[in-house]
Amino acid sequence: MRKNKNSKKIVLLIVIIFLLLFIGGTGVYFMLNNKGNKPIKINYNDYYSKYVTTIGEVKLYTKENDGYKEGGVVGSNVELTLNSDNSNDGYFNVSDFDDKYYVYYKDIKKINELSSIDNRYKEYIVFNNNVVTRDKTEFYDENGNLVYSFNEGYSLPIIIKDTDRYGVEFNNRLLYIKSDEGEVINNTNTDKHNASGVGVFNYHAFYDENDPSDSCPTVICHSKKQFKEQLDYLKENNILTLKMKELEMYIDGKLQLPKSVLLTIDDGGRDKIAVDMLTEYKMYATIFLVTAWYDPSTYYKTDYIELHSHTNNMHNTGVCPGGQGGGIKCLSEEEIQTDLKTSREKLGGSTYIAYPFYEYNEYSIRMLKEAGFTMAFAGEWDKSDNLVHVGSDKFRLRRFVIVTYTTIKGINEYLGQIK
Repeated sequence: MRKNKNSKKIVLLIVIIFLLLFIGGTGVYFMLNNKGNKPIKINYNDYYSKYVTTIGEVKLYTKENDGYKEGGVVGSNVELTLNSDNSNDGYFNVSDFDDKYYVYYKDIKKINELSSIDNRYKEYIVFNNNVVTRDKTEFYDENGNLVYSFNEGYSLPIIIKDTDRYGVEFNNRLLYIKSDEGEVINNTNTDKHNASGVGVFNYHAFYDENDPSDSCPTVICHSKKQFKEQLDYLKENNILTLKMKELEMYIDGKLQLPKSVLLTIDDGGRDKIAVDMLTEYKMYATIFLVTAWYDPSTYYKTDYIELHSHTNNMHNTGVCPGGQGGGIKCLSEEEIQTDLKTSREKLGGSTYIAYPFYEYNEYSIRMLKEAGFTMAFAGEWDKSDNLVHVGSDKFRLRRFVIVTYTTIKGINEYLGQIK
């Protein structure tokens, strides 16, 4: 009996010794690692960079007497510019917003430089309207992603009047405010007015007149010399060359333009000279490709060139009665829809097309609409000014057809109709 009691005492003693050793060792460990329980000092400036990007969606803060107060939100992966690196509390001042807001050091990461921003919108003519927000303002990018949210109101000139949003300039970039989150008021933002019309040029094939092996005998061939003279004219007269989407938005009254022209090239056969010259001049153009003849995925182009449809394989003469007989006027619905679907797929979903041989009828227009196209181009019409206007029928768009004998005088008269 006594032996059992002694055994229990020994076990209890061992447990007590073990606990004392564990507690003592733990204390020594923390004391050594915390250096006497002193707090670890963070050098916040190690996290500083002039340029940073957000880590996820993060909060913006305003500085108050007793600390920092939440004042807004910055979206995920949004780049910011910071002021100085003298933070002693982990909050860095953001220079993008009049030095009013701060961001916390854990919410950002360093980047070497800011990404380039498309400032194409600066070419547009602002509306004499502002969108006014009240207690909260949210800004979105082109794709609908949140960029900034502020707990305050703004009054900003409208650059784009889209279906359910307004395009405005904020922080030196084009952003959008949802139309149901603001009120539109009249405001004198400019004395410039929207162009009364937009010119559309139509080209075909190009050749180098100084190369004996490069000949092009038809009336729709354009020498380098002729094309250069026309590009020089556009440059010297500050005429804006448009992207296709810009023309569509102009027709819909969504944006306002200065004197502008859309350059288009049909078929896709001999365009390298034009592509190189347009790129040199930094001017935009569209090539309407017959996609059964030329593969859009390997077609020679640059950032200044858009590729759109000239049908997949309906650019053939004598298929339908009248004119040159383009098949889009009379082939079966199934044949036409298959062709148009194929062309759109090859072009990544393009919704813009030029009629083969400039020919169309009501049946053609119905086929295009059913296939998902939103704009279609023909040629000239003697009884029209051949300009595109706000509200023009987007399936009967006229073009000024450029030929070998087109002169600068003729171009000047055509574009001179624009007021």
